[in-house]
Parts: sequence; C-alpha cells; structure tokens
Amino acid sequence: MDGTLQTRAAHLPNEHLDPLTGLPNRAWLEDALRRALDDGRPATLALLQLENFYEIRSWVGKSDASFLLSDIARLLQHNLPDGVMLCRCENYEFVLLLRNENSVNARPITDRIKQALQSAVSESIPPQLELKCAVGLASAEPGVTGPEVLFARARHQLSVTLFRRHGEQRLSAMHEVDGFDPLELGPALERQPLALNFQPIVSLMPDGVERYEVRCHLPLDKGRLAPVRMFEIAVQNALGGAIDRQLISRTLGILREKNQPGLCFFVSLTQNSMVDTEFFNWLRTQLADQQHLARQLVVQISEIDILIAQHHVQYLCEHLASLEIRLAVTNFGLTDNPFRYLPLLKADYVKMNLAADGTGEGKRQLQQTLHKLRDSNIQAIASLVENINTLPPLWHSGVTLAQGNCLAEPTPEPVFRFPREIRIEAS
Repeated sequence: MDGTLQTRAAHLPNEHLDPLTGLPNRAWLEDALRRALDDGRPATLALLQLENFYEIRSWVGKSDASFLLSDIARLLQHNLPDGVMLCRCENYEFVLLLRNENSVNARPITDRIKQALQSAVSESIPPQLELKCAVGLASAEPGVTGPEVLFARARHQLSVTLFRRHGEQRLSAMHEVDGFDPLELGPALERQPLALNFQPIVSLMPDGVERYEVRCHLPLDKGRLAPVRMFEIAVQNALGGAIDRQLISRTLGILREKNQPGLCFFVSLTQNSMVDTEFFNWLRTQLADQQHLARQLVVQISEIDILIAQHHVQYLCEHLASLEIRLAVTNFGLTDNPFRYLPLLKADYVKMNLAADGTGEGKRQLQQTLHKLRDSNIQAIASLVENINTLPPLWHSGVTLAQGNCLAEPTPEPVFRFPREIRIEAS
C-alpha cells in the first residue's frame, strides 16, 4: 500500500489538500485510515502536536507563523522514512501514518523526527522561545472501529504523557485488570443509563447560589465500574462524547424540573467532545426551548486537555460564550506555567488544590497565583479539601468557594443544606 499511497497523495484534488502546506488534509487521511484498518496489516497513527505554537505566533506574528508552519511541513517530509505518509490536520497538528515495519518502529521514528524538528526550528524563532512538540501514538488493533478511535487514542496518549511529565500518575485503563472488558463499555452505555451523583461546591460567603459538580458512574450487574476507569476507557474509544451528552441532557432535565434560578451545575467535558465539531450544534438544540438554563451551567475542562487541544479551545470558548455557558478549568496549576494559555480562553472559574505547603515561599506563591486570577476576573475554587481547618487561611486569601469530602460527599440528589456556620477546631 505504501507506494500506492504516496503516488495517490501526489495527485490529489485540491479539496483533499491543505492549502498552506500542500499536504493531504484530514478528510483524505480518514479515507486512508479506513483502508488501512480494512487490510489488516500493521498500521500506526502518530499525532504530532506543536504544543506552544500559539506563543510562537504571538511573538513572530501571524504571517511569519504561517511561513514557519510551511517550513515545518517541509522539514517533516525531509526527515520521514520511505513509506510514511504525512498529513496536516487543524492548525498546529500533523499526522503520520506508518505501515508495516515503520509501524513496529513508530516510537523511535517519531522521536528522531521530533528531535530533528526542534533543532531545525530553533534557528527560526526568537532565542527566548523553544518549540515544544508531543507525539501520541495509536495502533490499529482489535477494538479500533474507525479513524475516530485512532485519533481518540493518540490524543489520549498525549494527555497521559503530559500528566507524567508534570509528576502526575494517570490510570492506564486499557491495561488494568479488573474483570471488565473495555470493548464492552459501548454496549453497556447503550443498555444502562448512568447513575448521577452531586457534590456541593460550598460558598464561604452567602450569595444565593447552590452549586454542585455533577458526577456519574456506570452501574453493572456485578459491582460498579470506577468512574476514573470508565472515563479513561471512554476517551480512548471515542465514547466520551456519548457520556457527555447523556450527562448534560439529564442535567438540563433536572434544571427544568426544579425550576430554581439559584441552582448551578458544573459538568465536565471530555476531550472527545472538545474536538467534535458537531457537539455544539447538538447543545444548541438541547437549549432551544429554554435558553436561560445555559446560565445555570458551568462546563469544566481540564488543564491537560486544553494543552493537547489548544486549537480547539478557542472554538469551544466562542460557542460557550454565544450560549452564555460559563467555563471552569480543572487541575489548574498542574503544569509549570498555567497562566500561559489563559489568553486562549475566557474562564470564569479554576479548580485547584489550594493547600499551600505551609512554608513562607509556598504561601507567597499561592498569594501571587490568586492575585493573578483576580486580576483576570477568574474565581478560584479550592478543590479536594480534606481538612476543614484549611478553610480560614483560604478565606483570608480571598477564596470563597470550596469543594471536598470533608464538607460534603457526593449524594444521589442535589439536596445539600448549605450551612451558614461551620465550627472549626482550634489547632
């Protein structure tokens, strides 16, 4: 297939070519992936992301950034082994399709390409910048039903890589042994509705709003599938969107039923929905008859998902703003400089672990972070609060929203009685 694929790509019509780089585009790539999945030979998709190209563009300007992208495309082509197909997807992502022996050696091949690219580009960008690249791999194997699953698995591997880079261990759900077959998740979601739970986000200053994070799990005939594992499997198999839609649809149903303007639900969005261009069309139809309910929703996305889908974030934020849905960023502060991507989005809240390390330096850094957030009109939520005695320092720092099991554990109904007073033992 490789020689045929290269020849076919060289004579593509314009609708299958990226106008900036002249490379095959995603529409053509998806057709090639379907053929690769059908013929049964080894195939690997490598999703190469230019992690910080937004920052580079802000320094060099839009025009020079476009020239640089064209240069990057040529550099990639020059360093590819024979038989590897290169395509350009949206904005700052390229995809490599590796077959046969190249598929088996995908990781060393992409590592060499990434190193060569970073070295060559360093001469074309300001000295204070460094091009950061990441590669997510996904192989054609049983359970991969189409191109969307390959893309989902490659993007998921990017997120796992970033979590590990920043010192966080993340479950590798596809290889965890607990008796649940990952290929059964899709049928299970069709058979069994999700069970919802609601954890209060407590306001330390009365404001007339009751806030809850909506969580879910999948009840099974034998036991329960852990939510973290369920979401990991779902995202890897392009099923996260189905979970998101069910969660949002049922949350809107609760808002309609209760008809309480002071009720506010925080609902997480998976990376599958973030990159799905049809998701917001669906969401608009859900809100068509009662648009005012949008103001009672807060969509949550994780900091890591923002980093691995940067060019989708602006699209997401534009649609959320047009629907009057607010945005929260979870895992805020996981990366070294979380403020660098805030210009890409209009966040209303960030969720972060605000338990300072107790040292003077830790407290100073926390104060600086909170000051920057206030300057950006972003409200901090103290998440994972496990000790109620941490509330007074947070209050003195200006944090008025907190969430954690020591305040209230998740319950099947949003019926938390928000206290006016909480007794805290003197330490």
